[in-house]
Amino acid sequence: MTAWRLRRTLMITPGHRADRLAKAATLGADSLAFDLEDGVPPQRKEEARAAIREALTTLDFGGRERAVRINGVGTPDFERDLASLPWGSLDAIMVPKVEAPDQLRQLDARVATLSGGQRVAVIATLETPRGVLNALPIADASPNLAALFFGPGDYTLQTGGALTPRVLDFPRHVIAAAAGAVGAQAIDAPYLLGLRDVAGTKADALAARELGFSGKVVFHPDQIAPVNEAFTPTEAEVEKCRRYVAAFREAAARGENVALVDGEFIAMDLVPRMERTIAAYEEARRRAA
Repeated sequence: MTAWRLRRTLMITPGHRADRLAKAATLGADSLAFDLEDGVPPQRKEEARAAIREALTTLDFGGRERAVRINGVGTPDFERDLASLPWGSLDAIMVPKVEAPDQLRQLDARVATLSGGQRVAVIATLETPRGVLNALPIADASPNLAALFFGPGDYTLQTGGALTPRVLDFPRHVIAAAAGAVGAQAIDAPYLLGLRDVAGTKADALAARELGFSGKVVFHPDQIAPVNEAFTPTEAEVEKCRRYVAAFREAAARGENVALVDGEFIAMDLVPRMERTIAAYEEARRRAA
């Protein structure tokens, strides 16, 4: 797996809109995915490739993750997209409609060839029933996998389900479990029931965090703040984690495998999760400064 980084918000921006690419780089999203896939009309794909290449090589991203959502593996635009990317100015590739492990293996092979061996993180999108049901083999397929992203549109289209929390509960559980099994992050679907519904956006993000997701895709600037807030640990959470980690380390120094803090047993397997919570809080504070 790739190194951990803060991905509370991943903002997808159409690649053929140079003005929006420039604006996205000034916003508070942790990750920026410039789109070459569904957000770009077929006749404007080449224009989008040029605009994205220009943006990646000239804009100041302030430490934000620079990603590009390419067209799917095996599609006519797949190779054209990869050939257009400025590899030295790119952190991650977001690949859509992944349904089988071989798609990630093929992507890794092409990236290794085209980038001269550069390590590029992969964000794999699972957005069909087949992709969701193959979540764990897909997650296991690439050492470059950073995150699994759940896209609900095709999933509900193929199942006939509605875009409701009840319907999306199953695929969210599966994707969070698969990501957790391989040490990757899980990124949740965007909130589509109101792009400017701040309360609804935050509530949906809090529900995703409860399931184990690390962040959420956003489409509108108004969604960034509530989603960042939902996925940022509170001071109380972090203080508790720090006390528990310190207590466990003291116990470990005495040769003990568990510590008792506030009536709770703290075992070794809980410490990495608490350390990630602390790291997320500290990185969020650094970005806000």
